[in-house]
Amino acid sequence: MRSTESPADKQVCYSPALLTFIENCLKHRNPVFHFPFAALEERFVAKRIQDSLAFIAAGHYFLLIMFVLIIINVIAYYPDTAAANDFFIVKYVYSPLTVAISCILYGSRLRWVQAHFYHVMAPLCVFILYVITALALAHTGDYSEFVVYHLMVAIILMAFGLRFSTLYFVGILCASGLLAYLYIESHHLPFNYIKFSNYYILYSAVVVILAAITEWHERLAFLQSILLDHQTHELTRLNQQLDLMAHQDALTGIANRRYFDDIAYKEWERALRDQQPLTVLLLDVDFFKRFNDYYGHSAGDDCLKMIAQTLSHSTLRASDMVARYGGEEFILLLPNTKASGGVSVAERIIQAVDALKMVHSQSDIAPHVTVSIGITNIMPSSHLSVTDMIQQADLALYAAKERGRHQYVMYHPELLTTSTSA
Repeated sequence: MRSTESPADKQVCYSPALLTFIENCLKHRNPVFHFPFAALEERFVAKRIQDSLAFIAAGHYFLLIMFVLIIINVIAYYPDTAAANDFFIVKYVYSPLTVAISCILYGSRLRWVQAHFYHVMAPLCVFILYVITALALAHTGDYSEFVVYHLMVAIILMAFGLRFSTLYFVGILCASGLLAYLYIESHHLPFNYIKFSNYYILYSAVVVILAAITEWHERLAFLQSILLDHQTHELTRLNQQLDLMAHQDALTGIANRRYFDDIAYKEWERALRDQQPLTVLLLDVDFFKRFNDYYGHSAGDDCLKMIAQTLSHSTLRASDMVARYGGEEFILLLPNTKASGGVSVAERIIQAVDALKMVHSQSDIAPHVTVSIGITNIMPSSHLSVTDMIQQADLALYAAKERGRHQYVMYHPELLTTSTSA
């Protein structure tokens, strides 16, 4: 294990094979103790390491006090054993145990140790269990029973505190037991098989079974969270697509009329509050019906796409909005823009569309596709509305067509009189 990233920091590829595996495990509740997908197993192990580090951080003072009390009890209640052979147990048993336990409690704060957590903790646990087991087997009487209780506590803490995987923990227990046996044999001490089988083997087997059941349920819960995460991700993606479909014109990829109306209303309210001008450009492709009938609907669609792209490139600010208003009509909303700004944008659009040089042999005014633009600049007030603003731009567009197309016209009140007379 070389990483202790939070599960949220790692992305698991939701492949069909992975999802099928997860669904089968959850459906049949298969007893899985190692995921066949490396990224999935790594993420689960990283989660357990984080849980173990949290356990150590929360309980290290308690664990340290408990170990100190054990040493005090040894000195207080078993002084002869502690002082025997020039304090052999204190020097060669409890002192090394203190170092090993301190490495677990405080070494886990080091980034390198966290990156190699189980590779560091496993040898320390083997050493601790080996020493305590050998100590319990090498003595008899009350002191031996005293040490056995500590052995049981150590096994429980390692299984559920350090959160080794079941197979990993079985290896630790086997290695510790074997070392304790070899120590007893090498020192020609009587080996108590009954004590070893009951206090070590049987007890360890019970703890391993409980740890295995716990890990199994944790793995199932982890798979459930992965599946839920995937479903949430998919739901978010679908919602984003639906939101995009609701706001985007399917053909041109720019905003649609519905979205424009929403944004226009919000910008109107903001401009009314801040007393800032709004400028709207309403644009129409000249003789588009002729173009569509002569070149075909596919060519007509391509023409509209290119116009939409050109309009998008003609705006300079993120707040400016371009939308398809219907058919061959497009509309631009320029917040906090004076009339001169709208004129500059209109001139830029006409030049950019001309530069496309899309052939239009059916046009009466040019051999290529052209546009007409109506512009209005308005200061929002309580007796006006968004509808009034768009109607002004529409009147200006009508005037541009009446004057020969391929031009822009700025709205002024006289246009309203001219339109009414017509």
